[in-house]
Amino acid sequence: MEIGILFVHAYHLLAAIEHTLRSKGIHESRGSVREKLRTHQICTVVLPTDKGETLKIRRDTKPEKEHLVLYQALDINPRIIEPRKTWVKNIREI
Repeated sequence: MEIGILFVHAYHLLAAIEHTLRSKGIHESRGSVREKLRTHQICTVVLPTDKGETLKIRRDTKPEKEHLVLYQALDINPRIIEPRKTWVKNIREI
């Protein structure tokens, strides 16, 4: 896909988000919305065991009130990802 087309799609997406928020009484700039939502993150905790395995837990942080207001207005699920637990066997070099 051509890069110019991607920019056009991104612009239309941003315009639709702004329109939806304004129609719900939220009059914030794109930058303000981006700044608020950037603090809702995904974290990975890595826990090595004494048995040569590692447990990786990946989940989103708890959304704050300002996140929930925006998600509700945009009809978006506030859960970014479902929590995941993954066991990995460590490979030791000899």
